Amino acid sequence: MEENVREDQLKIIKYNHLIANLMIFHNCHTMTQAFKELEAEGMKLTPELAAAFSPYRTHHANRFGTYELRERDLEPIDYGVTFQM
Repeated sequence: MEENVREDQLKIIKYNHLIANLMIFHNCHTMTQAFKELEAEGMKLTPELAAAFSPYRTHHANRFGTYELRERDLEPIDYGVTFQM
């Protein structure tokens, strides 16, 4: 922030919250896909195994980096996913 302008500071804070929430959502979606693939291969997902994972692991991402935006075909998200535990 170059100047001490409250409105600009609030925008930056909201932007950082938005990015953090998007990363959590993306991680949850990716973890769910991976768990469903493992379940389809016959692996039994236990509560202890699921508890070892966290959607807020962000060591792989640079929140303040630059990102390439490109058009991609995305599959719809299934919000009704269940696991056999």
